[in-house]
Amino acid sequence: MVTGTGPLRIGLLGARSWIANEAVVPAIDASPHCALVAVAAASGPVPDHLAHLDAASYDAVLDDPRVEAVYLPLPNGMHRHWVERAASAGKHVLCEKPLGVDAADAAAMAASCDAADVLLAEAWMTPFGTRWAEVVSLAARGDLGDVRHVRGDFTFTLAGQPDNYRWDPAQGGGALLDVGIYALGAAVALWGPEPLEVVARSVPSDTGVDATTSVWCDWGGGRTASALVSFELPECQRLEIVGTSGRVVVGGPAFTGGRLAGSYERHGVDGDVEVVTTVADDPYLAMVGAFAGAVRGTAPWPRPAGESVAFAHLLDRVRTAA
Repeated sequence: MVTGTGPLRIGLLGARSWIANEAVVPAIDASPHCALVAVAAASGPVPDHLAHLDAASYDAVLDDPRVEAVYLPLPNGMHRHWVERAASAGKHVLCEKPLGVDAADAAAMAASCDAADVLLAEAWMTPFGTRWAEVVSLAARGDLGDVRHVRGDFTFTLAGQPDNYRWDPAQGGGALLDVGIYALGAAVALWGPEPLEVVARSVPSDTGVDATTSVWCDWGGGRTASALVSFELPECQRLEIVGTSGRVVVGGPAFTGGRLAGSYERHGVDGDVEVVTTVADDPYLAMVGAFAGAVRGTAPWPRPAGESVAFAHLLDRVRTAA
């Protein structure tokens, strides 16, 4: 899988994507380990600041011999087709979360990339942020005693956006697929993707996808987690990890804070509260650097595709329970 030298030459499929233009492309531009060399958009013209890289079509990007890897910020329902097409072209893939619309899709994508001997990486940036990693690490090493509960909330409104692909069942829409990885990610990092029991309830939207989903999971031994995700509730990002000797609370934006993510609260058993300051870094920059390093062979990708597939299985269980 190790290929090439120098900055990783990346192509972009979906050059009009908001997350690409606001976060990932700036990270690629800022990273000494990456270079954006070709882009394409299917829903309209390429933005002016990327027009000099326009390759006219997704296929043109994939057929460009300069391109070693591609970043895919496409709607969820398009991931599998273009990941498999990229694998057939011999390109490594950084694909936006969720990897697939279900576990079967995610497994097929992983298999196609494995067969082509290219890296498949899910672009979930949160674990690359110092604050999130520090909080999960202190819980994992026992600084909070025996962890009993993890709570994750990620809610926001899509009011007034009826054409947003997140409402479209054909594109793998719904709040659970869109932000479930954030709300359940810390619990899975601590205890794995296979709780003994999953209970869930969803409020459907007019299109049939979930507008709100609440989840409760039990890993046994007193270890439980709850999650709330929504496209219709007031904006909130919150992570709380509760142990027998203390708890930590990460306020908003808990998962997408980036350079705003500079502190969290640590609560003692006697009620005292300490505000802990951390490095407020750019998780997108760290993510694209790690992706480049994994392709170049300097360090393994920290979350192999098998873990993404396992998480997709958990989301399938939540949907079934709901």
